Amino acid sequence: MSAAFDTINRETLLKILEDIVNEDEHRIIRFLLSNTIIDTKIIGATVKKPFFSNIGTPQGDSLSPVLFTIYLEHALKAVLPNPSTPLEKVLPREIAYADDVDFVAFQDIDIEEVGKVLEKYNLNVNVDKTEFTNLSRGETNWQTTKKVGTLIGDQEDIERRKQLSPAALVKPMPRHRRKYP
Repeated sequence: MSAAFDTINRETLLKILEDIVNEDEHRIIRFLLSNTIIDTKIIGATVKKPFFSNIGTPQGDSLSPVLFTIYLEHALKAVLPNPSTPLEKVLPREIAYADDVDFVAFQDIDIEEVGKVLEKYNLNVNVDKTEFTNLSRGETNWQTTKKVGTLIGDQEDIERRKQLSPAALVKPMPRHRRKYP
């Protein structure tokens, strides 16, 4: 997401919160979001007059990350509204941390469609940071995979190791550790 905290549509956020918080909490949050004045100071430039803002959450406010998380969670429900398989009903379909989101799906996700849905919530996908990771079963058979120097499914290798193990236990003791009568 690009500048995610700064793009929240406050009216949409307040509508989302109506179903989550009680009336008093809603009024306090509405008060926090109303009459936000932004003062911009740029070094080496003329100072602009402060102006009112009606989007985003107040920077530095401890409630802003919580409000953003609620807003993002609501928007993400619109991205993947219906699970396509029974397994998707029980598995998480997205993993979010702050404004970073990973989508988990059993089929390809069209990132342009995701972007269109998120645009309805004033959220923008940062294409430069977007990566696709495809996890799938490979052609490699698990029996031919080497783990700690042995082939997992190689019965001959397993039998050889079983035969060598008793020999390791009765290995002659080094001369310097032997007891002499």
